[in-house]
Amino acid sequence: MPAATTIVVAREDFSIPGGEQHDGSNPPEPVVLESRFFNLLRESKPDVVVLDLRQANGAGVGMILKIRRQSNVPILVVCGQDNENVQDYRFAGAVECIASPVDVVAFNEMLQQIVRVNGQAAPAASREAEAIEFSGVTFRPHQNLMMGSEGKAVHLTTAESLLLAHFVNNPWEIQTRSALAAALYGRHRPATDRAIDVVVNRLRTKLRSLGDAMEHLIKTEFRRGYRFVCDTSSER
Repeated sequence: MPAATTIVVAREDFSIPGGEQHDGSNPPEPVVLESRFFNLLRESKPDVVVLDLRQANGAGVGMILKIRRQSNVPILVVCGQDNENVQDYRFAGAVECIASPVDVVAFNEMLQQIVRVNGQAAPAASREAEAIEFSGVTFRPHQNLMMGSEGKAVHLTTAESLLLAHFVNNPWEIQTRSALAAALYGRHRPATDRAIDVVVNRLRTKLRSLGDAMEHLIKTEFRRGYRFVCDTSSER
């Protein structure tokens, strides 16, 4: 792993292990812990965020979504062996989940792969564009954000944002599920057709929130994949 790699570790309540200590009688309010976490995220600009969700009790999805609304940083989740929310964590925006107890060698290899793949993805045209316009919608990839013509803001998960970025950079072209899986997860991590369809349907739902006709911008091509049927323009 490159020497400059920065990792931030946080618990399910946004507290940082080894961070500011307290005597236990007056623990920080949740809003304070959350504020400290996002301040650290902005200041340190980590390559990876590791979330310890072994005791999350269902709160992990909300935590991942909050991070996704403010940052594109890759998220690696550590969870319990029998955690039933692993798939939800991935759909919310985690790049991978690893079960506890953690094998140190496997954990290090996974961190290296995440940093390597994310570094390769950074120069992509979709991430360089400040804004991409289509059908009256302004899409801001860096912020995982869509803005409607009437100013309505719709936040996207990282998976939804990557999917939309791939579509708007390849309009009118049929995209196979394997091509979409590579855009979302990298070519070295397999993804089921079901996983791709779930992300597509979630993106359609968010597009529809900006207008009923918007969900039809992503057309299903039977047994072939999907097609984004709209012209686009980018602002760099």
